Amino acid sequence: MTTMANTDGPRSAPRRGRSKAVRRLVITLVVLLALLVAADFGAAAVFEHEVSKRAKAQFELAENPSVKVGGFSFLAQMVSGEYDSVTVDARGVPVQDKLRDVEVHADLRGIEAPLSDLVSGTLKQVPVREVEGQVRIKAADVNRALQNEQSGGALASITNLTIDPVAKELVNTAPADGGETDLDSAETADDEGSTAGVRLCGTVEIAGLSTELCVFSIISLEAGLISIDGQRLELRNTAGTTRLPPAIEGTVLDLFSQDLPTGQLPFNVTPTAVTVQSGVLTVKGKAQDVLLGGS
Repeated sequence: MTTMANTDGPRSAPRRGRSKAVRRLVITLVVLLALLVAADFGAAAVFEHEVSKRAKAQFELAENPSVKVGGFSFLAQMVSGEYDSVTVDARGVPVQDKLRDVEVHADLRGIEAPLSDLVSGTLKQVPVREVEGQVRIKAADVNRALQNEQSGGALASITNLTIDPVAKELVNTAPADGGETDLDSAETADDEGSTAGVRLCGTVEIAGLSTELCVFSIISLEAGLISIDGQRLELRNTAGTTRLPPAIEGTVLDLFSQDLPTGQLPFNVTPTAVTVQSGVLTVKGKAQDVLLGGS
């Protein structure tokens, strides 16, 4: 008689042992990964705080701005002492007595902050290879500036002011016989440059009717200013499109022709372009080889 050996018993123990070892290894790796992620976030938070303090002094802000480090693995960047990108955002920045809610945004690329200086707390100035800065003025601030200039005039009650980009050719293209031009439905932003087209629209009471008032303007970039030059006016209400006498239209356009202070761009970046987006006027500029925390 042939007896067959039962091989199930001897094999089961090693398999169970290997399975437990694999589980322990996986758990260990997960724990290590979690610790690395926590350390990465913690180190990034410390660095962001240090940059925020210096940006606060540089922007002359009342509170620390928001700072976010980009790039993969902050710890790897920290060891090398070079950081791919950092964004800085400050909101609610007042400019002179005219604007109250300006937004300041900066993209920093190629930041050098040696680990030894960061750890010892001796980091005073941070070299940055390239900075792209922006100052954004929102519709509410533009509306407030317009009302302040009107000093209780007929248009001081304008509400729901909106900002939209339009091609510069549309600004000077008047509709025929009170109708709409072919371009009126095309809100196309101009290429970035020192001038741009903008349509400012708001609601105002005229002769007892709620009327949409739109001023088509050219904005231009000047030293520390966005200059708004009203060129054309459109009025629409339930009675149709309204035309104002030339003298009154000229007065309204003058009211909308304003110089808005922008303040300084981050890190003394030189303004090079003005753009229009829905709800926002933006001044942009770039700079090379600047010092964060430097004078």
